[in-house]
Amino acid sequence: MFELLNVGLEMQKRMIDIQMQGVEAAQQMVDAAQRNVEAGQAATQAGEAGMKAMKGWMRLWGIRD
Repeated sequence: MFELLNVGLEMQKRMIDIQMQGVEAAQQMVDAAQRNVEAGQAATQAGEAGMKAMKGWMRLWGIRD
């Protein structure tokens, strides 16, 4: 009887461990997605800054933009 109870508890513990691994994997995917969004925003800002600098140089040299 106790052996059956122990087997059931061990199976339940393993299922909880597997679920926690799934939660951790999901959290890592969310973190990676957030980093990708931040990197994309930084790239956009850098691109905008580069465009402003290019327009500034074009105006300086009298080229219409």
